[in-house]
Amino acid sequence: MAVAGSSRKPAQDSPSRQLLWELNRLVLSEQEEFYGRLDRESQQREAAHKSALAEAIARHDKVRNDAEAERDRHEKQQQQERAQREEEQRQEAERERQAKLEQERTERRRLAERAEAAARAERAATQEREAEEARVKAEKHRRDARAIQEKKEEQEAAERKRVLDKRKAKEATLAAAAAPSAPTSKTIQPTTSQSTARILQKPTLDPGREAEHQRYLGIHQTLKELRKFMTQQAKQNPILKEKMGDMRRELRKSVGQLREGKGKNTAQVSAPTATSCEKRIDFRDQNNAIMSVLREALKSFPEPKVSLAKFVARPIEDVQAPALVIYLLNHLSKAIISQLIKEASVSPRLAEPIGVAAVNFFAREDFRVNGVSLIDILIAKYHVVCPPLFGIYGSESTDQGRERLGWWREEAGGPWISEQLHQDRMTGLGAGYAAISLRTFENSKMTNPYPPYNFWRALATILNVPAGQVTDTHFVLVRALIENSEQRFLMFFGDTAKQLMRFAIMEYPKRASKDSVAAKVLSNLGNTMKKDKKLYL
Repeated sequence: MAVAGSSRKPAQDSPSRQLLWELNRLVLSEQEEFYGRLDRESQQREAAHKSALAEAIARHDKVRNDAEAERDRHEKQQQQERAQREEEQRQEAERERQAKLEQERTERRRLAERAEAAARAERAATQEREAEEARVKAEKHRRDARAIQEKKEEQEAAERKRVLDKRKAKEATLAAAAAPSAPTSKTIQPTTSQSTARILQKPTLDPGREAEHQRYLGIHQTLKELRKFMTQQAKQNPILKEKMGDMRRELRKSVGQLREGKGKNTAQVSAPTATSCEKRIDFRDQNNAIMSVLREALKSFPEPKVSLAKFVARPIEDVQAPALVIYLLNHLSKAIISQLIKEASVSPRLAEPIGVAAVNFFAREDFRVNGVSLIDILIAKYHVVCPPLFGIYGSESTDQGRERLGWWREEAGGPWISEQLHQDRMTGLGAGYAAISLRTFENSKMTNPYPPYNFWRALATILNVPAGQVTDTHFVLVRALIENSEQRFLMFFGDTAKQLMRFAIMEYPKRASKDSVAAKVLSNLGNTMKKDKKLYL
């Protein structure tokens, strides 16, 4: 082994020893090569391991850096969101603070306005007391002056009454001598069975009828002038201005509550007899409210006065009437017309309580001047909104004709309302006219301000329109006048009414064009009367 461990070749040795040395040398060389290879492989594996470790460390560092960056981004986002929430909370707190300040300012302003209103009310009350005291003093002076004048006027009035009574007695004597014998029945009807034919053959639209229409239109124009006059008076008298506004509102409200239904306006229909054909309609609350307004006007504002002759169609003595009462009756009439268009155009039966109330107001002695009813104020408005009831006719295809028929516009100078709206208006107005004119005062102390002959006259006038001038407006009005009023019509005019209704329902629609729906509806009214009311024409 010592030989094997030597690296030097012996100089002189036996061949065997030299062979052994060479063999040993060969073994050593292989061992060195083997171990050298092992070292190289170990170094290579070590380098690979170090490279893999470095790569792993790099990936780990990358993951850690990414995680730290994500954490930083998340923390920054949370900080931004937290800052945004804090800003929103700050703004909300600021808004609440501003709202609270605004509420406090509003409350202070309201208290200031309330205090100012109380002060104004106190000043107004003081002014009202002073004005009332001045009015009482002035009224006392007027009464004293009037007392002196009235004594003289009483003598003059007595003389005028004597002359007037004498003239009326003479006219009554002449009328009795010229008139045919009256029927023995209480039924108001023409004296012969041929009366219907005579009326229907009478020419329509004569100059007298047109002149009468113009007189009523003149009354309507005078009422407009009165309205302007009272507006000027109100500007000069604050108390009158306030009262006028309150009174108008009360009239509109009370008329708006005149309708059939449960409660105060319940309508109970009795059997159609001479004394009970009327619908007993309880509108006491509304009636009392309206009467209270009119009586207050009559009592509290007797001045200024206007000539009554301007508001009555027939010639009368020129007497003076309180302007405010005429003004309020004008507004009452306007409210009645408006309510008829609003309610009765949808359901014609609702015209009944409105008509009963209207006639009741104008029949009362409180609002007659020297026995003259002021219902012409209401009829003047009817002449404006529904001229065909008084013999006025025209073509529905022209502007002038539509104006003569009472066809309304959507606004002054604007387009015409639709045909359906026009027919609805005519339905409500026709039903209202029947409710106003077909009233009996047989068991009342009051005098009927608009007797039933006005109904006959309106219906006959429409039926007398020449065939070439008949329009759908006429068919709608005829149906509105007759429907729901048949029993009262028969009560007043008996068999003659039945003859007129037979002509109106069966013959009159034949004057229409073939495509007239209104005429067909009118012609079907007879079947409806048979089915629902057992009334056979």
